Amino acid sequence: MDFLRSKQAGIQHDFTGALAAPDLFVLDEVEKYGIESSISALAYDPIQSLLAVGTNETATTAGKVYVFGQKRVQVTLTLTRKAGVKFLKLCDSKIVIVDTKSELSVFDMTDLEAQPARYFPPGIVSAVLTDPSLDWVFMGLQNGEVVAYDLDRRLRSPFLVPNLWRERSPKARVSPIVSLALHPRDLGTLLIGYLGGGVVFSLKRHAPTLYLQFEIPPGAPGADPERSMLNSVRRPRLCEALWHPTGTFICTTYEDSCLVIWDSRDGSIVQARTLQDTNVNIPCGPKPSMLSETEGTMIVRQPLFKVSWCCTDNPDDTSILVAGGNLSVMPNKGLTLLDLGPTPNMLTSSVQFVSDHFSSPRRQRILPTPADLDVIDFCLLPRTSPHHAGSHDPVAVIALLASGELATLSFPDGQPISPAAVFHPSLSLIHPRVTTANLSPVNRQRWLGMTENRDRPKEVIVGGVEHVKPLRRYENRTVLQTAHLDGTVRIWDLGLADEIENEEILEVDLGQVLGRGVDLKIERVAMAGSTGELAVGMETGEVAVFRWGKNKGYGRTREDEALQGMSRTESGGTTGAIRDARSKTNPTLKEGLLPLCVLEQHCGSVLHLATSDVGFVAIAYQTGHVSVVDLRGPAVIFHQSLTSLTKEAKRSSFRKSHDKPMEGEKATCLEFGVLTLEGDEFSSIALFVGSSHGRIATFKLLPQGPGFVCNFVNVTCMEGPVIKIIPLNSDSGKRAYATQQAVANLRDGMKVPGVLLGVTKSESRIFRPPTAKGAHRGWEDFDCLSANVVELDTHGVCLSCVMSSGVVTSYSIPGLKEISEVKIGQWFEKNRLADIIVTGAGYIFGWASETECLLLHMWGKGDSCADTPKDTLYNPDTPVPARPAISNFQWISGTQYVTVEDVDLLIGGPERPMSRKMIEQMRAEKRQAAMDARAGAAAAAGASTQDGVFANMAKQIQERTEKLNIMGDSMDRLGESSANFADDVSKFVSQQKRKALLGGLTGKWF
Repeated sequence: MDFLRSKQAGIQHDFTGALAAPDLFVLDEVEKYGIESSISALAYDPIQSLLAVGTNETATTAGKVYVFGQKRVQVTLTLTRKAGVKFLKLCDSKIVIVDTKSELSVFDMTDLEAQPARYFPPGIVSAVLTDPSLDWVFMGLQNGEVVAYDLDRRLRSPFLVPNLWRERSPKARVSPIVSLALHPRDLGTLLIGYLGGGVVFSLKRHAPTLYLQFEIPPGAPGADPERSMLNSVRRPRLCEALWHPTGTFICTTYEDSCLVIWDSRDGSIVQARTLQDTNVNIPCGPKPSMLSETEGTMIVRQPLFKVSWCCTDNPDDTSILVAGGNLSVMPNKGLTLLDLGPTPNMLTSSVQFVSDHFSSPRRQRILPTPADLDVIDFCLLPRTSPHHAGSHDPVAVIALLASGELATLSFPDGQPISPAAVFHPSLSLIHPRVTTANLSPVNRQRWLGMTENRDRPKEVIVGGVEHVKPLRRYENRTVLQTAHLDGTVRIWDLGLADEIENEEILEVDLGQVLGRGVDLKIERVAMAGSTGELAVGMETGEVAVFRWGKNKGYGRTREDEALQGMSRTESGGTTGAIRDARSKTNPTLKEGLLPLCVLEQHCGSVLHLATSDVGFVAIAYQTGHVSVVDLRGPAVIFHQSLTSLTKEAKRSSFRKSHDKPMEGEKATCLEFGVLTLEGDEFSSIALFVGSSHGRIATFKLLPQGPGFVCNFVNVTCMEGPVIKIIPLNSDSGKRAYATQQAVANLRDGMKVPGVLLGVTKSESRIFRPPTAKGAHRGWEDFDCLSANVVELDTHGVCLSCVMSSGVVTSYSIPGLKEISEVKIGQWFEKNRLADIIVTGAGYIFGWASETECLLLHMWGKGDSCADTPKDTLYNPDTPVPARPAISNFQWISGTQYVTVEDVDLLIGGPERPMSRKMIEQMRAEKRQAAMDARAGAAAAAGASTQDGVFANMAKQIQERTEKLNIMGDSMDRLGESSANFADDVSKFVSQQKRKALLGGLTGKWF
């Protein structure tokens, strides 16, 4: 049968050859990017300059921790049992994790291959505290107790703080701990947040020193009062308790969205407020902001998700960053920043002045995040210091949205920061999520030249070192283009488990090019491998084309750009459906992908795009229209509906259903090629369009005057929607794409004998276009979702098809005989198999989850990404800076200075075992001493065995001489001793005579 298909296809050679051996098809995991599941925790270490992300568990896998460093540095750690990450901390060389089942896991960044230390606390963990200067992790439990774990010795401490709130309020049924915070300057003071209130606990005295309980008296509005509750005492539940950066004040937040500022000396309330109102603890009735337009109803506020008390490099210059707490009716919620400014001096300022400082901040603003999404958590990125609870002089903030996506803002101005400039590509996939993606082989020299030159923010994450990878200098780069919900497209090298020479992430912003901030969903992206030209199709129907170049308007202001755009429009910047988009270039971009033009045909959303290496772009629309753009103008050289081509098509006799109506026909596949069409005596540039009704239409692109024209030739009919069209050289089996070299050869009259390999959901067919019948093979049980012709050097080519059953089936060319079948269902999501891309080099790209992508290789060794060496994360040459200490005034006023050693003694006790470093050092010293002793003994033994007769005689004479010398020295010392003894006797007699004389005189006179 395969021989018959070869004859029917008009091909005389077997192009598969040695590739038909089924043992060649073994899948390798090449690269993996993204986050497997939704994010649950964030942590940043400014000393090591590393960002860690913890995730929730999935139905089949445990939660993971992803640690990111500079460039492509990434290490993935998996929890030892099926649970999600609940708390995540980076503490010097330790990664501290508490999962949703309250198990503590501690990974050591100095030895990432080692198993983590594990500890099961005596209860459910509800709060975790670490400090970079300490070797301890404090855990608050739901039963109200605080326990500690020794990170260095890897054992539990005898330290225990009982439930202090139950001692104060014995009737309280539930009093779990909700937060823990160490005093920013005094290591001996711990702030414990219970559900009922806050407690300041002294580690030095092991006793509470202050209780903080917030009560709203009758008549006071509070935050979200019900009218029936206005005349009663209310005690809202506490959410979080935190210190002022100098420890002067304490801030507590509550479930009703109140923020209360306390004086840390005596526990008095300085200010109680919400984000909109102040003095909410003073009886005065409801505040105006609490009333809605509907009389008798109250406006509900968001809960307070997280609060951080930030400071600049001066700890007295502070601000409070709040996630949540805004009115639910506000359209843009985001993060709220209360810029308080310099803190008043408590010795010279009145109580009212200090209260006004918190009620009237220097500035209050909202840092915008994507609309309609709450910020449920955030992570500050400090400039240098890890102290002050990670909020010392932050340069940016990463917001975790309720959708699981990330948004990064500069601090304190709140300008959005593109992840392309500062983050690992894995984080860019959820910043925001990807709507569509495309993988293109790009010429290596072309890609190395595509290095953006733009105004970029300073790199924040610069830690870690990648492990050594091989360098492939002669292969095309697998460049991924991802379209995101915010209308941006990011282009970056996916890599082939090799050294990536150009690691930058390019980015284009469709919102800026189209001049709007809404309706920016991107449907399709396509990139030319040799020229780097990029086409982006929108859901609203526009197609924007970008080309690499230098921006002549670099550094211009927005006003200059607006004037430049007006002048271009007046001078004919719009030609038909195409308008010039060069004036929409970002003025901060000096060199990069610049907008060239925007095509708008008003034919519905864009279904498919195809870019060629010779300056053509083909677009398929929702209405069934197809457009072809010549970028030399640019100009539209073809625009017509596929349905209208029915009358022009020649009638084919091999398909019975050809006469059926073609209403609603849409293009499903586009491809450019260079080959000789059936009946032609010369080769030409051709465009092949596959449709949803199984037709493949052929078009010729011929030069005419200064440009080109696109002429329809004819159609071939197949069964089922067309998903892939591959032009092949019928003599060599190589793919006959429209490359620059192939088009250049047309000038010399070179012919390319070609055939088309068309693949639909139901069958594949090899035929000579435009109308030959050719050879075909149908799929028996499953639909084909994606396909391509793949080539292995020195072996041959074959057709590889991704089936709906979750397998990749390969067929010989031209016989279409099945030669291999490999399962991929365990790697990719079953509902996204249609999104899998098979490259011509045998790589399979797809989505392992909604936010994680994976690249496989068909001809591998069965390797996994987990088998690759891990990157280096920890740098021992960057020690933790000294922790801020108490001020001179605090010391004079009686505050005792507590050192790290004091805390180790208070928490670990006097019987704390030696550290692992000390034990390892002692063991090393013992080993070295033993080695030295063995080496000395071996040297002595070797010397004795080599002694001769005369050597022994000389040795005996030397020993005898040494003994005689020793005897002489002994006699000399004996003489000296005798003389000294005589002198001592003489001195003793003289002293006795003197005492006797003095005794007689004293007795006589006294």
